[in-house]
Amino acid sequence: SSRTFHKMLQLTSQHLSPTLLNTYNTSTKVDSTLKSRCFSSQNILSTYKLEPVMDRITSYRPISILPVVSKLMERILYDQMYNYLKKQNVLSEHQFGFRQFHSTTTTLLDCTNEWYINMDRGLYNIVVLLDLKKAFDTVNHEILLRKFERYGFGNKALDLLSNYLTNRTQRCQLNGMLSDQRGITCGIPQGSILGPLLFIIYINDLPNCLKHTTPRMFADDTSLTALTIDSENVYYW
Repeated sequence: SSRTFHKMLQLTSQHLSPTLLNTYNTSTKVDSTLKSRCFSSQNILSTYKLEPVMDRITSYRPISILPVVSKLMERILYDQMYNYLKKQNVLSEHQFGFRQFHSTTTTLLDCTNEWYINMDRGLYNIVVLLDLKKAFDTVNHEILLRKFERYGFGNKALDLLSNYLTNRTQRCQLNGMLSDQRGITCGIPQGSILGPLLFIIYINDLPNCLKHTTPRMFADDTSLTALTIDSENVYYW
């Protein structure tokens, strides 16, 4: 099992570290190790989302069980990518999800603070709440890579991300049984270390498309706040 393999890696880390280091350092080559099965394959477990109806596929969330060596590589990539994006001030100030020193609490504090200020000015807050359906599963890889390129990622970094995203396979795991492998053409793994960071970059420029509203995002959940001096005017919006 993955837990046993994880323990074996811990016990033999001094001997395996040089080999893993060499593997990770050569991961941008054409025949990248990230394209090999130990990096690009994943098992899928379905977790119940507490929906009213249990016998619907949409009531379950797919969680990716990734190889340990892949997760180690992801941790290295995540730290370097996040530090770069933070240093370059790339991440939107409107995004509160999957970021250091941000949480659902800070999101609510920011929202309520603005709402109370607006109310003190005699204005009405009009709030629209949005939730993207299957947000992680529908990420377009080409669009995501173009956004990283726009944020200054070089060719080697883009090749590395492309190798990570493309040519992936998955199989479902249920009651100890495994399905056949199937290729993945879009989306990012839920339950991965890199997944949350990749997703917030994917929607990072969403606030640039919005006018006359104040957006606040927590991962794939977004609240939009608009103002009016007359609540009856909302009917004509």
